[in-house]
Order: sequence, then C-alpha cells, then structure tokens
Amino acid sequence: MTEYLDIVLGLGGAAAGMGFAWLAHRERVRAEDLELQASRAQRERKEGEDRHRAERAAAEALIGSVLENCGSGVIELDGANAVVRTNDEAARLIGQPRGVIEGRPLMETALSGPLNDLCLLAAEQRNRARAEISRFGAGDHAVVASVSPVGSSPQRYLVVLQDVTELRRLETIRRDFVANVSHELRTPLASIRAMAETLQDGALQDPEVAHRFLNTIIDEAQRLTRISDDLLVLADAESRPPARPAFSLAGLVLAVVERLQSQATTAGLTLTAQTEEDLEAYGHPDQIEQVVLNLVDNAIKYTPAGGRVAVRAWRDNGACFVSVQDTGIGIMKQHQSRIFERFYRVDKARSRASGGTGLGLSIVKNIVEGYGGRV
Repeated sequence: MTEYLDIVLGLGGAAAGMGFAWLAHRERVRAEDLELQASRAQRERKEGEDRHRAERAAAEALIGSVLENCGSGVIELDGANAVVRTNDEAARLIGQPRGVIEGRPLMETALSGPLNDLCLLAAEQRNRARAEISRFGAGDHAVVASVSPVGSSPQRYLVVLQDVTELRRLETIRRDFVANVSHELRTPLASIRAMAETLQDGALQDPEVAHRFLNTIIDEAQRLTRISDDLLVLADAESRPPARPAFSLAGLVLAVVERLQSQATTAGLTLTAQTEEDLEAYGHPDQIEQVVLNLVDNAIKYTPAGGRVAVRAWRDNGACFVSVQDTGIGIMKQHQSRIFERFYRVDKARSRASGGTGLGLSIVKNIVEGYGGRV
C-alpha cells in the first residue's frame, strides 16, 4: 500500500507549486512527518522569497546604475504627469535637486511648456514623441526630448533628455566661422579687384592716383597674407600634438617684449617686463612665443597713448604663469565669453584699422589648452 502526502508550496502569499511525498509501506503518515514536510515547505518558501528580493534589489541597482551612467537625463512620469523618478543629469538640466523634483507634477519642476505638450502628444498617440527644446529648465539648455509610453499601458511615461547645448553652440561657431572667413577674404579681394580695374581703365596714367592705389593693393594683399598665416597657425595648433622640450620662459618673454618695444613707443605706451630668474617651462618655444606675442600685441593695439602694458612671468606650485596687464579700454562683460571665437571682434572697425585678423586670441586659447593650460 502506498500513501501520498500533498503539500502546497507558497511564495509571497500565493501558491507557487505542489510538493509530493509518498510512503511505500502500510504505515500511516505520522504527525512528525507532517511537521517535517511543513517545515521544509516553509524553509523553501522563505528561500524563494529571499531569492526574489535579492533579484529585485539587483535589478533595481542595475537600473539605477544605467540611469546614472547613460549620459542622458531620464524622468519617469505616472499617468498624472507627476515625476516618479529622475537621475542626476535630469536634475542638472531642470536646475532643481532630485528631492525637490520627485513626487511633484511635471509643470511644478521649472520645466518649459513644450515638454508638457510633448507628454500630452505621446499620451494621445500612445507612441513615442520627440522634439528639440531650445530653452529648457532653469539654465536655458538646448535639449532633444523623447517621451515614450512604458509597457502596454499608457499610464506611465519615460522622458529621455539629451543635452545638445554645447553641440548647438559649436554649430553656431562653425556657421559664424564660415561666414566670417568668406567676409574677411572677400573684402580685401574686392578692394584689390576694384583698384586694379580702375588702374586698368586709365588711372595708371595718373602717377599720384596710381601710387595711392598700388599702396592700397599691397596693404590688402598683406592683410590676406596675415589671415592665411593665422589660419595655418590655428590649424597647426589644433592638429599637431604639442612638443614639450624645456626652454627658458623668462628669456622668451623678455625677447617678445624687446621685439615689440618700438611698436609700443610709437603708440606712446610704456611696455615693461618682469620675470623670475631661470624660469623654465616645457613646450614648443615657437608656439609659446606666438601666445605671448599675440597677447602683448593686442594690449598695445587697444591701449590709448600714455598708457602702460606690463608683462609678468612666474612659477607657482609647479605651474608657470604669464600675465599681460594694460590700462586699455577693456572688454565689456557681454563680449567676454566670445572673445576666443575665431574672427570675433568687439569693435570690428577698430580691429581692422589696427591690422588685426580676429584670430589672435583663438590661436592663444588653442595653443594653451593643447598643453593642458588655461587662459
């Protein structure tokens, strides 16, 4: 005679399966056997619950790690467009701490209206909606926002925010650069062509006019040469890995100041230099000379007669510093963030009159940053 013992196995308050035990003899199942099987079932249920909790915790940790390291802002919304969860990148773009954002309706989190409209569109279409928002959050970031329903139910949404602020800034700089190069080259070329045609039409017979026009043609040709030279220097600074031989920074600074001393005297300025003795640095001397030359030359060009330009070089905490201070007109705050852009000029007319190409400070920035420094 065989007797069977059926034991229901539970997990999380629900039936998870059936345990079977049998005795292939004539004795009846004893109470201690029932207790043993019940104890085993309870232990297996607890082990299953523990395993389930561990797997869930691991999944949550994995999701959290993905959210924090994906590089995009992520916001989870419920059906009422309240924020369930965010990551640090989303909080940065919004401009509020995560603790302030989570649990609040979307429109109370310093977000712009277009994102809320995008959520409504995704809910209406029950499909992903995507758009670029040019002024997002407290910092007016440019973001590409994507809103997708989560799972089969449209009651939860996932918002992914990609910060494209820097990309759009670089695109603007590129467009401005192309436009400025065209303008900077077209202007002297048009002047050269106009004067050459005038000379060809008979002005060459007038010695005074011919002399004036030829001088202008030479000046414009020299301007084109300066632009092309600066573009080549800039391209070289951006593409060539910087060499790092040791050289005398003190000697280089003094040589640049001596070279520009006559230019400063002609402009009615006092140009001075102060360096530490035996000050050495590591880098390509020609490139560092270009940096110091551009900075001092700029200071001379934009300082009125009677002013001063002071150049200093020193070492502090293992780093070398060069400063160029002047008593010139200065740079207004709204222009300071753009002065290192190619061809950007605060005063276009004055810059051209002084022979500037609009590339000097861009060259300075690229060379210095190529060595891991900053301006």
